[in-house]
Amino acid sequence: MCDSSSDAPCSGSQPTIDPTKYERKRVPGMCIKCKVAKPNVTIRRSLYCKECFVRTCIVKFRTATNRSRKSTATPRTKLMVALSGGPSSSAMLSMMADFQRMHIKGTVAQPLYDDVAAGHVDESALFPEAKESLIADIAESAGVKFMSAKLEDVFADDGEASAFAKTIDEAAGVSQEVKDRIYARLVKSDANISSKQRLKALFAGLTTDTDREEMLDVLKSLLLVRLARKEGCGVLLMGDSGTRIATKIVSLASRGRGFSLPFEVGAESTWFSDVAVYRPMRDFIMKEIGFFNRWTAQKTVVVPTFTTAAPARASIGRLTEAFVVGLDQDFSSTVSTIGRTMQKLEPQKSARDALPCLLCGLPVEHNAQEWKSRLTVNRSSDAAALPYPSKSTDATDRCSENNAQTAADVTRLLCYSCQGIVHSAAPDTVFPGANASSYHNSQEDLRRQIEMFFIDDDE
Repeated sequence: MCDSSSDAPCSGSQPTIDPTKYERKRVPGMCIKCKVAKPNVTIRRSLYCKECFVRTCIVKFRTATNRSRKSTATPRTKLMVALSGGPSSSAMLSMMADFQRMHIKGTVAQPLYDDVAAGHVDESALFPEAKESLIADIAESAGVKFMSAKLEDVFADDGEASAFAKTIDEAAGVSQEVKDRIYARLVKSDANISSKQRLKALFAGLTTDTDREEMLDVLKSLLLVRLARKEGCGVLLMGDSGTRIATKIVSLASRGRGFSLPFEVGAESTWFSDVAVYRPMRDFIMKEIGFFNRWTAQKTVVVPTFTTAAPARASIGRLTEAFVVGLDQDFSSTVSTIGRTMQKLEPQKSARDALPCLLCGLPVEHNAQEWKSRLTVNRSSDAAALPYPSKSTDATDRCSENNAQTAADVTRLLCYSCQGIVHSAAPDTVFPGANASSYHNSQEDLRRQIEMFFIDDDE
């Protein structure tokens, strides 16, 4: 037995481990990496000199890229870098191009991907002040192929998508059941109406900046995936920084996109079977990206939005951004805490087999329309406009419902958030469809429902 009064260690006890043995030693007032140079920047309470900071950013990016490749088991294929011209995407393109060249020049390792290209969505139709010509120069300086798609191409009749128009508005003569549903008709291409005119009319029909911002993000994501498919790229890199992802997590959840949240902000997304989406910049905060671009002389452009220079209450996204950034200034672990919490979330099993949303292309939660009907608060004017039941009222309701049913009921084909966008839009607003097959299937279902009411010519 061991003598408790003795200071000698017991022969059968475990050796004591020094808790400071594996800690990174710090030299006061010096860089945390090299410990010999004066620091130039402070990141999360750690001091870095210029050379060590740039090297740390490159290593962090390459580690995230390799982790994503291994986790999704994507075969070697072409890669497209989503380039908006902003600080995060420009830094990502530069580091990815250097990473690819390093493997090409190596004597043993093979190139990471068959080819690396930059994909861009031209938003000049909505923002004429955008400096689109400078974005091609950023890709050229990185030594990669540049490909661009115009934002109005979402309305192009290329066989991949079809536009649909909202056909019913909230009116006094329409029953509440019809109000809670969304009816739409298929819109064919018209030579007299250009794609740019339809794009401007779409955003003019949206009522809030929150809906406009969300619609703009949806269209850009659809076009980038479509552009990657067109060029045969099996991997798409998105430049969402950790700060941006933390903001999107809060804002998307508040808008009802919690069901598809893992696909929209996750480090790796395989929702699109033929295109894997990676987000290797999720471990970078905006401060890191800013100093990296400054010390490596990266070119960037200002990317305008609907709430540029607007107050914080202009939209949900703008308000969330101000909240998260302001909180991170006082508590430096805010962004990383939100990001780590998000990494614990996994898509539900039903999400893998769910129908894609007709508008955004992401999974639609089952019974999303019933949830929205129970949670929606109607305006008092709508309630007052509904008269008490009577013969004339019943006839009006039946007539309105029959007119509404001349189009297809697309409620179940829209996710919770997209239902809110379409429902609050102006009547006859034309939306681009992410998958026309869903609309056609809904029309076939409607036809089967009303076939029993058809009258043959013999009768």
